[in-house]
Amino acid sequence: MKIRMNPVWFYLGIIFALSCIRTAQAADHIGHVAAEQTLTSAGLSVSAPIAALLAKGVVVIPFKSDDVKIMPLYGDAAAQVVPRLGHLHVTLDGAAWHWVHSDDGPLVLQGLSSGRHQITLELADAAHRILTSRKVEFVVP
Repeated sequence: MKIRMNPVWFYLGIIFALSCIRTAQAADHIGHVAAEQTLTSAGLSVSAPIAALLAKGVVVIPFKSDDVKIMPLYGDAAAQVVPRLGHLHVTLDGAAWHWVHSDDGPLVLQGLSSGRHQITLELADAAHRILTSRKVEFVVP
């Protein structure tokens, strides 16, 4: 017994299959465009230490990252996530080492000696690539 398919259904099936492929390609392309746009638009805004607390010897530095979500996730796989994940590398007074600040709350330091200090904040992606940096200078009384 031979079954014969109506040619109309055959061609409709092909058109449907091709439209699904085009939709999948378009959705995939949109994801890549969004990732590329995110890569070029990372920003970091850093405020001066809060004066009332600085007078008491506590350094509280508010900051805001643009187009990067500050989270404690690291590695090449986390670097591919959109929106982009990142963290801050924090360097005090030009030290050869830094520590990682991985939440979006303000940077808080206490116990610094009296005098002039400088903090360098580097916004890094999850693979530790530096995206941008800012410096803040202040005097602990």
